[in-house]
Amino acid sequence: MKFGYIVYGNLKPEWGAGEDLKKEMERVKEETEKKGFKMMYWGHPYGVSENMVVVYKSEKGLDAYHNLGITYPYSGTRTNQVIIP
Repeated sequence: MKFGYIVYGNLKPEWGAGEDLKKEMERVKEETEKKGFKMMYWGHPYGVSENMVVVYKSEKGLDAYHNLGITYPYSGTRTNQVIIP
């Protein structure tokens, strides 16, 4: 793993926290993995203004992340790039 990505966002109003969201996140996981980004975890963070967090790892850089072209169940994301030596 060259890069880790921690992505915070807010769930779109149409998504709840039930089984539908779990299925949607499985879809996101499958789509991002096809493009070289492995989803490690996702959940609901504590102590921040956003209500959704996703952690990815990849050999690909930030430019590839921004060009994924995936539809997410969250919006208003901010991304932190963590370099793993």
